[in-house]
Amino acid sequence: MNRRTFLGGLAAIGLQGSLLSVSASPLAPMMSPKRRKKVSGKFDEDLVILMSDMHVLPNGHTPGYLTRVVNEVLAMRPLPRNVIGLGDLANLYGHLEDYECARQVLAPLEEAGIKVTLGMGNHDRRENFARVFPEKAVTTRLFDRMVFVVETPRADFIVLDSLQESPDLGKWITPGSINQEQMDWLRETLRNYKKPVFVAAHHHLEETKVLPILRECPSCCGYLFGHEHRWRTDSPVFQWGQRGILRTMCLPSTGYWGDIGYVQLRLGEDHAVATLHQSEYFFNYPLKEGEERPLQWTLNAQDNDGAHCSFSYQRPG
Repeated sequence: MNRRTFLGGLAAIGLQGSLLSVSASPLAPMMSPKRRKKVSGKFDEDLVILMSDMHVLPNGHTPGYLTRVVNEVLAMRPLPRNVIGLGDLANLYGHLEDYECARQVLAPLEEAGIKVTLGMGNHDRRENFARVFPEKAVTTRLFDRMVFVVETPRADFIVLDSLQESPDLGKWITPGSINQEQMDWLRETLRNYKKPVFVAAHHHLEETKVLPILRECPSCCGYLFGHEHRWRTDSPVFQWGQRGILRTMCLPSTGYWGDIGYVQLRLGEDHAVATLHQSEYFFNYPLKEGEERPLQWTLNAQDNDGAHCSFSYQRPG
């Protein structure tokens, strides 16, 4: 099967998913009545919203947290042009109904003209994702993997597919991996890349093992990932004796457990600044009504909210 046949097949199986009725969603009662309105006004091409680990489960607590983020994004003026999700859009097993529910929740962003890119995490299933989001699946850069490129005026984003799918539909594989075809494609793509570029995946560098490729690309200014459900930044040194470092940033979960929130990435002329918007912290489920909140949960959220992480576009060798 060639790439064109594969992508055409994805589009064919996903048509019914792209035409889902919003009224059929179990989320209808919790949606703002204004969510279906078109939002007018200019877009901010240099503002990117980053999120991860949505774990959308119909009738669970996660769709409400994702809805809150969607509403906050829609309230921004001007609107960000791009929203990028780094995997685990679906809950544990990547069921079709998880993606259908997620499409309902995310629909207002695209109705407003915001471009939404969704990567793969260890709890996703490519086929079910493609059935519900066929228009996204057909833009993948590689056969049988969901690899996307997001272009903005000042910096680009390469979203890799680190999902290892279990043959057992009732199980998932936690560690991430980048297959050889992706490795080869990434190395060739970055070989002569002059524009600032972020590389992203659901899993950490230790699992994706793409650091040697990123080291060879002077215009690669950062590595973004999720999976850990916590805000974390680092500056790995490429090699002792060299001045080059690569900033990495782990995104919070939008509402499953751990650090809860999303990140605004402001793309400047010579560097980018990420700002964490953390609404709360809980482990491993939100508190029930009347349940006392642990003090450490409150302190974690207060400590993190508003934290910054900066990425220089120029990296010394």
